[in-house]
Amino acid sequence: MRLCTWDLETSDFKPNRAILLCAGIKEIGKDATMIFNKRLPSTNDKDIVIETRDELEKYDLLIGFYTLGFDLKFLNSRLMYWNKRPLDRRLHLDVYRVAKTLFNTSSRSLGALTQFLNIPGKNHVDFTFWQSAVMEGDKKAMKYIIEHCRLDLEILEQLHNRIKRQIKSISLA
Repeated sequence: MRLCTWDLETSDFKPNRAILLCAGIKEIGKDATMIFNKRLPSTNDKDIVIETRDELEKYDLLIGFYTLGFDLKFLNSRLMYWNKRPLDRRLHLDVYRVAKTLFNTSSRSLGALTQFLNIPGKNHVDFTFWQSAVMEGDKKAMKYIIEHCRLDLEILEQLHNRIKRQIKSISLA
């Protein structure tokens, strides 16, 4: 069974007014595959959404953080916008949903959980990087966003490894 972590970086939270900037897909135990929008500044993310869907369909289990609440909906919305078929159904583990069951921390964000569990690597990107990448096609800003996404995949894999034994014993219903 092939497993991967995945994450999207977008220009806004709503797919009717946003585009996909970057997608990261990391097979467990291997290096990340980074897919990014090479057309910035532009509103055309057709190639990246198709490439992301096709890459995700190579895996049997997708592991993400709040991906059922955001990333999957965003990707499928953008695919439908371009009149392309959505991502085929896949087994999906949303670590955010697991964390809500396992942890009673003051916050259950990826940053808060990895900090609580002493998993280093979470960074935060200033909104100006997104603006510069989207509006001006700033390559330096885009490079920073891609690295932010790659780091999220790394720490998500570590978080998954720390909690995977407990996953089998809880009900997410």
